[in-house]
Amino acid sequence: MGELTLENLISHQLLIRSSMGSDVGLCHGKMGLALFFHHYFRHTGLQVYKDTADELMDELNEEIHTELPFGFDFGYAGIGWGVEYLIQNGFEDDDSLKICENIDKKLMEKDPKRMTDYSLSSGLEGLLHYVLAHVRGVKSKHQKAPFDDVYLEHVHQAVEAAMAAASPTESFKLLAAKYSAFYKNGDEFDYPMRLSFIFGDVEIKREQLNSFPLGLKDGMAGYLLKTIMEN
Repeated sequence: MGELTLENLISHQLLIRSSMGSDVGLCHGKMGLALFFHHYFRHTGLQVYKDTADELMDELNEEIHTELPFGFDFGYAGIGWGVEYLIQNGFEDDDSLKICENIDKKLMEKDPKRMTDYSLSSGLEGLLHYVLAHVRGVKSKHQKAPFDDVYLEHVHQAVEAAMAAASPTESFKLLAAKYSAFYKNGDEFDYPMRLSFIFGDVEIKREQLNSFPLGLKDGMAGYLLKTIMEN
């Protein structure tokens, strides 16, 4: 029997360690790992990866609480985006309007007009990713938006304020244009559910595996999934 490949070693590490952490978020925690295992099941056909993805989603549902941050990396926006990713890419056959109902309620408790953080990881850009993904997913099934009119208006005002007050990134400008077209005219918009904007640029050596982070953004799951998608 030959030496295990780096891919084999990473996948084994992820299986062993995936339930050990307390982070339930998309970029560093269990939501992102569930996405990885769904993809890896599709890549390998091995049932253990599908079972692990399902177990992580069960754990996430039990561990999600009412005091998470709102942001994309660690909080509600990222978890909701992950749910939409699974549904819109055919990994799960569910209704995100129902599944994300509590997430949407928590997000609507925070007035986006008061946001001064415009970043992807914890601010308005990350929120826009979720709102656009969720609106697209829900409207495809229910012909309505999942958020109330007041919240959608406040998101629009926050986007306009950010465009005027900050030096927005190109990625923020693109999201802002999509949201404004939807809000002002009800226009259909293209929002492809991709993981590429989440992946970090990491290198992994065999001797690092026992302690290397697990997540999609800067860890083994992102490294391996990026490698698979590029090959």
